[in-house]
Amino acid sequence: MVEVLDPSHSQSAPKANIRRRRGRACITCKIRRVRCDYGQPSCNRCLSTGRKCDGYPSPQGGRQDPPPIGVLLVLGAPMPALCEHEAWTSLRFFVQVCAPAMLNYGSHRFWNELVLQACGIDQSIKHLTIAASRLGSHRLRQPCKPPFEQDVVFLEHYGRALKLLSQTQNPDPGFLLMACLLLVLCDEYRENSFAAIQHLIAGRKILNTYRSAAASSSTQRTGDNTAITELEQIFSMLELHTSELHQIARPQAMTWWSPHCKTEAAAVAENIVLYPQVDPTQLWGRIDAATRALQDLAFECTALRLDGPPPQTRFQVVPDMTDKLNAWLAQLTALEFDPSATHHHHLSTEMLADLHLLRTYHLCLHVLSRCGPFRQEVAFDAYAGTIEHVVVSCGLLIRRPRRARLVPILFFVATRYRNASFRRRAICMLRQCGLDGQMLARIAVRVVRIEENGLASLIVGSDVPEQHRIRLRDIVFDRAGIGAYLLRFTRHPYYATCNVDNKDSPADTVPLEHTALASQACVWTTPPPTSAHATTLLEAALRFDFMAFWNQEDPESAA
Repeated sequence: MVEVLDPSHSQSAPKANIRRRRGRACITCKIRRVRCDYGQPSCNRCLSTGRKCDGYPSPQGGRQDPPPIGVLLVLGAPMPALCEHEAWTSLRFFVQVCAPAMLNYGSHRFWNELVLQACGIDQSIKHLTIAASRLGSHRLRQPCKPPFEQDVVFLEHYGRALKLLSQTQNPDPGFLLMACLLLVLCDEYRENSFAAIQHLIAGRKILNTYRSAAASSSTQRTGDNTAITELEQIFSMLELHTSELHQIARPQAMTWWSPHCKTEAAAVAENIVLYPQVDPTQLWGRIDAATRALQDLAFECTALRLDGPPPQTRFQVVPDMTDKLNAWLAQLTALEFDPSATHHHHLSTEMLADLHLLRTYHLCLHVLSRCGPFRQEVAFDAYAGTIEHVVVSCGLLIRRPRRARLVPILFFVATRYRNASFRRRAICMLRQCGLDGQMLARIAVRVVRIEENGLASLIVGSDVPEQHRIRLRDIVFDRAGIGAYLLRFTRHPYYATCNVDNKDSPADTVPLEHTALASQACVWTTPPPTSAHATTLLEAALRFDFMAFWNQEDPESAA
């Protein structure tokens, strides 16, 4: 039997279907007012443009047609027994493995006590904890690969947490701040540094709102919220150690990096004293002591060798090194904000430049300490924002006198950060740092050619696979051979295992490779060239010995 449709109904049906499909569009496409492709569990249109799909709206009560399967996963269908078992396994993994490793920024009590207590009170915190633990267990099994984005258990709990957070009326600020840190943890496990910074900014805004409300409240609470106090300390430390957020890590005064700073030096010199009760020579002495202390940490950092995976989030630490670098930065911050200081802008341009340079050194050592001791060069890719911030700072500092002080920073970026654009910018600035910088630039160019040989369309650091990356060992002069410099390096795993007893075993040896550099590339007119100088120069750069370049004058000023 053939059913005849009403013509008027057939004309209005397409319009109704269009309206119905628009109502099912994902939240991100609705906000952007673009057509959604209704992909499950995430909109493919959002993913193809690099955006994060926020999922689909919950079905309305009067809706007759069933919601998509992906929406059911996120919005509250009963968990299968397997998923429920995986959830409890993930929660146990967080308690036993993830939380005890979160030692940075004084957050041990936060992860091991406060978060676990909140899991029994707030369901959104519980779901976020399970989602983060799921990602952490994946990274532990496969450190070099980002977590699988289509993990059903992760998507289910992550989506439930976001839904609960969006529907909560008058949420507790402590739980919101805790959720922000758990979202940061998830973003860093997924190597999404931009999203992690956005969640840090959101947490800081929530804190500011809470402080304003507490200050304007007519009734003062008798007891302070211990969770909020703990969270305030963590966010303060995160802001201090995140170069993209902390204002001190950026240029504070136009005078110290401006090309016209020489004409302003006389006016600024009259206001050289920042501390009315401290003699300027004593202040310079404190800066010099901080410089030498950081140099000692640099030697310790570059000599460190560790087995196992590198830290995967900012809340994890490298034994001893992370605490020492954090303590040094805290002392430098205390020096800059001494209670006796009354007029911060009265610092001399030289002091401002040196303090900013020390912070830039610290950023490099922060990255080196978390990547260099381990046998994974791909670990540097996770610190793209920090390293690119360092390059921008060098672009300002290179306008100042004594550009040779930037040599260790620029050589580190050129040889360890594989972004095609930024490593070439570092090489260009190296060529402006005197004769030593020019020689190291030639070495860096050779490293780039070796690593990029046979690769096409290089843009970001991850375009250079691990097997193409090298680590420089040293440079020697081949007197018995062709009379050239031999640049020696190793490939993955770069160095021998640290914890084996038999030093002669094959597994404990990493072969040395070399490439020849023409001796003309390392010749100076004055002073006379020596084969030992190239060796010493590269050794200083690899050890991040910035004091070796500290007092070098610029060629034009020496002339």
